[in-house]
Amino acid sequence: MDRVAPGGTGRRGAPVSFDLSTPAARRRVYVRALWADDGWVREFGLNNFHRISERAFRSGQPSPRHLERRIPRHGIRTVVNLRGDDPDNPMLALETETCARLGVRLEHLRLHSRDLPSRETIHSAHELLQRIEYPALLHCKSGADRVGLMSTFYLHWVEGVPLAQTRQLRLWPYFHYRYAKTGLLDFFIERYLADSATEPMSLLEWVDSRYDRKALKKQFRPLPLVDALVDRVLRRE
Repeated sequence: MDRVAPGGTGRRGAPVSFDLSTPAARRRVYVRALWADDGWVREFGLNNFHRISERAFRSGQPSPRHLERRIPRHGIRTVVNLRGDDPDNPMLALETETCARLGVRLEHLRLHSRDLPSRETIHSAHELLQRIEYPALLHCKSGADRVGLMSTFYLHWVEGVPLAQTRQLRLWPYFHYRYAKTGLLDFFIERYLADSATEPMSLLEWVDSRYDRKALKKQFRPLPLVDALVDRVLRRE
């Protein structure tokens, strides 16, 4: 019998099952994940793992090997997946199985690297960061953009660091490109800082009262060459 992980239905509405019942079955899913999810890049190349604070870390999509090494080494109690709960993704299935086996809670939140978060998503991020058990590992696919925004939120809301000093959306060492569409995330933070400089308010107050997602997207202009690099070469999710 196949073990369904993470469960639910795929992109076309059909149930997706991954057989993780034996070591051999897990290896087959792992090989599939290396190809289907570009997992070989992070498994054998750059996983983009960094410490955010004494209680939090950030990275690209972790493989079972990454989780088995880092969870006990750093005492991680919660893993936060910022790619959303995608039942089609074999690497996320392996992540779900590994976290369950190691007794670590796995949380899902969908952010986008080339779009602005909705008000509802921002509030969900705030609620999640307030309730999870730390130490925590936050991750997206490449470990550059979505996790950079969530790390910014974490430092600001949990550690009390002023947003202007969080420095989690950077080219080095995170490979975040602010002049591609991924720069929308920087633009979001910068607009809040500009508005709150003239009218002091918290980030959530600004999101609820002043944040115009559609207008902000129209104002942002990426550089075409940098955008092509991120979309076609780096293939950011």
